[in-house]
Amino acid sequence: MSTPPLRRSPARLAAVAGSALLLVALLSGCLTRSETVGDRFSGEIIVATSPDNSAGIPRLDIPQSMASHIYVSDFTGTISDTGSVTTQKTDNESQAPAQPQKLPTKVGTRATYNALTAGQFGQLGDIIAASFTSANAAMGLATTRSGDAVRMTGTADFSGLVEGRDVVYFSVTFGGDIGGTNGIETGDNSVSWVIPAGKSSDLSADARYP
Repeated sequence: MSTPPLRRSPARLAAVAGSALLLVALLSGCLTRSETVGDRFSGEIIVATSPDNSAGIPRLDIPQSMASHIYVSDFTGTISDTGSVTTQKTDNESQAPAQPQKLPTKVGTRATYNALTAGQFGQLGDIIAASFTSANAAMGLATTRSGDAVRMTGTADFSGLVEGRDVVYFSVTFGGDIGGTNGIETGDNSVSWVIPAGKSSDLSADARYP
């Protein structure tokens, strides 16, 4: 005796279809949220030159897509080879008593960036290099993650800049402690570089955090 074919009621079919649609919606929501999850980087950039540079002051041109994460201001001050930055007050601010200057005053642009994604962070190299419009300069930045280890690498070809005249200061803050770097550690999770003008150089820093 043959077994009659199994029939599903319309109500059960509707329930199965509804569950499938709900599952797709949940998965879609998870995928959408996961696109915004990842490492975030903060730090500071200063591009500066001597006040008598006929080429003018270097300017950082920030894309509109990154404008909400980067604050840009004019810079006047000194930058030492060890990464010590001193800013001078403008004329409309109260002036401190004059102190002898051991380092030459530089003028340029300062940018503080906050919570940049890895992709946005990678664009900073091109932005820095393009700020010196009258000189051939190139810079690349990248970050990679392997487990809990995060590595930042960079290359800078500033052979078109003039040593003693042009200055590039760059810092980055990670989400965890620095494990090693060829820069200057300015905190448990922060590192900076005063990138030499007139030659090529490499940047590297390793941090560890989930």
